[in-house]
Amino acid sequence: MKNPNRIIGLLLAGGKATRMGGIDKGMAIWNGEPMAERVQRALKAVTPQFFISANRSLHDYESLAPGRVLADLEHLQGQGPLAGLLTGLITAKDQGAGAVLVCPCDTPGITSDIFKTLISAWEIQPDRPVIVENQGRTHPLHGVYPVSLIEELESWLATDNRRVMGFVKKVGAVMVDCPEAEAVFKNRNRPDDLTG
Repeated sequence: MKNPNRIIGLLLAGGKATRMGGIDKGMAIWNGEPMAERVQRALKAVTPQFFISANRSLHDYESLAPGRVLADLEHLQGQGPLAGLLTGLITAKDQGAGAVLVCPCDTPGITSDIFKTLISAWEIQPDRPVIVENQGRTHPLHGVYPVSLIEELESWLATDNRRVMGFVKKVGAVMVDCPEAEAVFKNRNRPDDLTG
């Protein structure tokens, strides 16, 4: 039975990590542990179910989320984070959930309090996605996306458009101000980013 208020967590770890020299970003060590492990802990603190979107290092991700590692749909392999989000939304719908709380693997400073803020904002307008705004910058891959967007996202990707900001503008995402320090949302994409 569908519970429209139920949310699943989705960690996006399917990128090619070209700026990281090919090292899987989620498995890269930051402050003593893999970045994906830190994000996973924050997601698990607020969602009853948690999945990982990954296209490699599957054994490593399987150890973090046994039986809950999702590969992109075959026709969307290598199509970026929106392909992972689509797989997550389809999984959420199959699980009877109403939305996906999403976060990329390369922001290990993220906290469960931020996720709680996003969920609270989404519950006010559950038909629209909510995403983070911090220090004047928008972070569309930190947000809650309702499963009602599946068809629209499928159509968006079918046009070979992978622009995340373009999609969130098209679907009227609500910006949620998160005044935390900018470092909380810092994308750690390069080897140098792992030391700060």
